[in-house]
Amino acid sequence: MVTMSDVAREAGVSVMTVSRVITGNGYVKDSTRKKILRAMKSLDYVPKRVSADIIHSQTSTLVLIVPDITNPFFTFIARGMEDVARKNGYRVFIANTDENIRKETDYIEMCLSLNVDGVLIAPVSDDSAQNLHSLSRGNIPFVLVDREIPGVEADIVKGDIAFSSHKLTSHLIELHHRRIAIVTGPLNSGSSRERLDGYRQALEENHLLYDDQLVKESSMTRNVDASFVDELLSLPEPPTALFVANLFQYAHVYNAVREKSIAIPDNLSIVCFGNSDTLAAADSIVTCAIQPTYNFGSLGTQLLIERVEGNPSVQRKIVLESHIQFRHSTAPLQAGVL
Repeated sequence: MVTMSDVAREAGVSVMTVSRVITGNGYVKDSTRKKILRAMKSLDYVPKRVSADIIHSQTSTLVLIVPDITNPFFTFIARGMEDVARKNGYRVFIANTDENIRKETDYIEMCLSLNVDGVLIAPVSDDSAQNLHSLSRGNIPFVLVDREIPGVEADIVKGDIAFSSHKLTSHLIELHHRRIAIVTGPLNSGSSRERLDGYRQALEENHLLYDDQLVKESSMTRNVDASFVDELLSLPEPPTALFVANLFQYAHVYNAVREKSIAIPDNLSIVCFGNSDTLAAADSIVTCAIQPTYNFGSLGTQLLIERVEGNPSVQRKIVLESHIQFRHSTAPLQAGVL
């Protein structure tokens, strides 16, 4: 699929200049305009102007960009955003990136092309910085949710990930586990690094050695590669406890260890970050850190609307506290486990 970036490269101009030609917003020299139109024709690029007309004909528009809308973590963010947006007269559109930087770039280009009013975004990774800078150059306000990006100054609403990770790891240590493995998301994501930071701090405070063999990276979407389970359990000294990033990873671990007749928590204790829906978790056994994700969306949207309406003058950072729910996936270390 041909994108605005392709047109910009063909014409030798910025994406923002292409966006100005498409939307008719902002001055572009006639010679540059003609060059862009020739590039669009050469590449057979057709901007979605009909969509823009539909969006702007009725109300102001905000866009939520998330890595995985099937993850209840982001579903609750979407609900919090919609509730606040509607109360303030804004419409919300949702874009799902599948943790794919290319898809994220395409959606950012869409936001520029349609000249949306603002964007609430959980960025894919540190590589998202360029996309966020594109929004800034296009004068489209944005607010980060859940994940910080080095070098990007912006309002953000996030959880106390490092602190909660420290508490989850400390809980396992209090149960006398010493071989504790961690599975993060990709470490080019700020939230994954914070999980690892909290884990390492808890080990250090309890005079336990950090072991690279006990640290694995994996996807945080439904399509988790659970090969890390075999890798960890085949170690000469396998872990007796496991800290996984989210419930998708937990589900894959649960299925993998069940096939090996390894019982949770008798043979392996597990903790993770969970969802904020107490109804959905009514029969869950998982000890987890529950983040107030609805508030991520509602507060993030309030900050975004204030940006759109030109009120704040400084960056705001809101860190929301997680609640540790102790359930039945953890138990004291038993002699001879695994």
